[in-house]
Amino acid sequence: MHNGKGSGKCLRGRRRCLPTRLPDPIPRRYLTMTMKLPIVSVAFAFTALALVHPRPSPAQQADRAPVSEIDWRGKLEGDARKILKNYYDPAIKHSDVMQSCRTDKGEICYNGGDHEDQQCTSSQCRQPGETDRFLARLAAAADSAPEDPLAFAQAVYAYARLHHLEEAEKLAGECTFAAWWCDLLMGMVHDRAGRTLDAQRSFNAALPTADPALVSRLTAVAELLDGDEGSEYRKLRGRKRRDFERRFWWLTNPMWSIPGNDRWTRHIRRRFELILHEQLLETTGNEHPYSHEVAVVRQGHEDSWSKLGIPAPRWKSIMAATYRFSPVSGINAEVGELRYGLTAGLEDERYTPDAYGPVYQVPTQFGRFLDRDSVAVVVAARLDRTPLRRARTVFLVSDGPGSYPVGLEPRPSWPRPVVEAVVAPVPVVASLEFVDVSGEAARSRVGLPPLATEGLVLSDPLLLVPDSLNLPAGRDEAVATMMGTTAIETGAELAVYWEVYGLVRGQPLDFSISIQGVDDGFLTRVLRALRIRGDGQGPVVSWSEPASAPTHPMAIGLDIGGLENGDYVLNIGVTLLDGTTATATRSFAVARP
Repeated sequence: MHNGKGSGKCLRGRRRCLPTRLPDPIPRRYLTMTMKLPIVSVAFAFTALALVHPRPSPAQQADRAPVSEIDWRGKLEGDARKILKNYYDPAIKHSDVMQSCRTDKGEICYNGGDHEDQQCTSSQCRQPGETDRFLARLAAAADSAPEDPLAFAQAVYAYARLHHLEEAEKLAGECTFAAWWCDLLMGMVHDRAGRTLDAQRSFNAALPTADPALVSRLTAVAELLDGDEGSEYRKLRGRKRRDFERRFWWLTNPMWSIPGNDRWTRHIRRRFELILHEQLLETTGNEHPYSHEVAVVRQGHEDSWSKLGIPAPRWKSIMAATYRFSPVSGINAEVGELRYGLTAGLEDERYTPDAYGPVYQVPTQFGRFLDRDSVAVVVAARLDRTPLRRARTVFLVSDGPGSYPVGLEPRPSWPRPVVEAVVAPVPVVASLEFVDVSGEAARSRVGLPPLATEGLVLSDPLLLVPDSLNLPAGRDEAVATMMGTTAIETGAELAVYWEVYGLVRGQPLDFSISIQGVDDGFLTRVLRALRIRGDGQGPVVSWSEPASAPTHPMAIGLDIGGLENGDYVLNIGVTLLDGTTATATRSFAVARP
C-alpha cells in the first residue's frame, strides 16, 4: 500500500534517472555599474543571479530523448478512469455537512486539502484508510497500463496533491514516457514540495522539447494581466510573445535576492495541473469552465469553501494567495511609470511563497543624480513599520530580462538604511530587499528612467529629515539625511535638496517651486520658503541666483503647516536667460495623526 513514506511498490519498467546536467544560464549581460557608499560599505556582490528562468543549452537539448507523441488533450481510459470516477463521483452524498471551512483558521478542507475533492464538504466524508487505498489502486492502474502516460500522470498528481510527496517523487522518477512529459511531472512534484530551484530546472528541461501547443498553454500569462493588456497579449505571436513574457517574469519575480523565480514555477505548475484537472473532471462528467481556469491561474487552487454567499468564496485563506507581485501599473508601462503594491485584491494575480514570508511593502525614497556620464541612484528605507529582525539588506539594479544585478549588503543605520549605486544612464528597475533570519521579507521596487546627461538637467528632489538650521551643503550630506519615506507624518517643515547640471559658473538662474494637490487638482499654498529672501506667499515661489559651479546644489526648507492630509506633488523649475527650462517633481503625502 502506498502511504506517502516511500514504502509503495515501484512501477515496473519505469525507472528513469533525471538529467544531472543543469541548463546553461542565459548569456550574461552585466550592467555597467560601480558601487559608491558614502554611508555604508560594500559587503559582497551578487554574481550570476538570474532574474528569469534559464534556457537549456543546445548541448543539453541534443542529449535529451526525441519528442514522443503524447495525447495530453485526450481522455482517460481503463482502470484509472473507473477509479477516479468512483472516488470523486459527485453523486456521493455526505452527512454532517459544514457551512464553511477556512484553512486560515487551521481547518482542513476538501478531505485533507485535496482541492479535487470539492464534493467533500463534511468532516467525516472519508473513512480511515480510504485515501491510501485510492492512491494504491490508482498506482496499480497506471502500472497495468505501461503505455498510458495520462494514467501515470494522474497517479503522480494524486500523490502530490494529497501531500504524499516522497511517493510522488518516487513515481515521477520511474517515468519512461517522453522526457518532457516526465520532466513536467517531476517539476510539479518539486514545486509541491517547495523545491523551487529543482522545479525550475525540471520545467526548463521540459519546455524546449515539449509539444508546442502544450508549451503555449503552459507559458501563457493572459490571465495574469489586467485591463486591455490581456487582449493585446493574445494577439502576440512568436518572438514578440516570448519577449513580452520574459519582461513580465523579470518584473514579477518576487525577490531578486533569492535565487530562482518561484512565482514562475508556481505558474507553470498551476497550468500543468489544470490540464490534469480537466481530464479528471471529464471522468466524472463535469467540465472545466474557462472562468475557473482564470481563477486558478491567478490565485491557485481553491483552499476553502462556504455555502453562504453568491458566488461561494473559495479562497478565504490568507495562506493560499496573499500577495500581488506583478506591477499594478501594468507590464507595458514605461520604466518610470512602474508601480507595485504587494497587497492583492480579490481579483488580482495572487501568490504566497512557500519558502519565505510574510512579505512587507517597506516605505522608501529613491533619488537620481548625475555622476559625470553616469547616474547615481540613492535609496533610503524606513524599517520601523516591519517586524524584521537582523535582516539581510540587498540593493539590486537591473536594466532588463537576463541582466544580472549587482547587489549590496550595507550596514544599515537602523531603522533607516541608505545605499547608493552608480549605474549607466539607461532605464533600470531598482529593488531594495530585506530577508530576516526567520524568513520574513520586505521589499521596495521601482522603475527609474535615466537622467539626461547633456544640457540643463535637474536631479530628483530629495526629501530630508527637517532641520532648517542645518541644511546640507552637498549631496553626501543630503543623502545622509534623506528620509526613508515620502510621507510627512510630523512637523510643519519640508526640507528639500536637489542639484542643477549643465551650467557655467555665475550664470543667472531663475527658480520656481509649487506644490500641487493630487486629489483636488489645483495649486495649494506654499506658506514660506526658508532660505529665500522675504516671505513669499502664493501658489508659486520664485527667486534668482547665480550658478556656483557647473553643478549647482540647492537646499531649502518649506513651511507646509497649512497643508491638509493628502497626496501632493512638489514641482521645481529652473530657467536660463535664453529661455531654456528644466523641471523635476517629487510626489509626497501628508499623513499627520
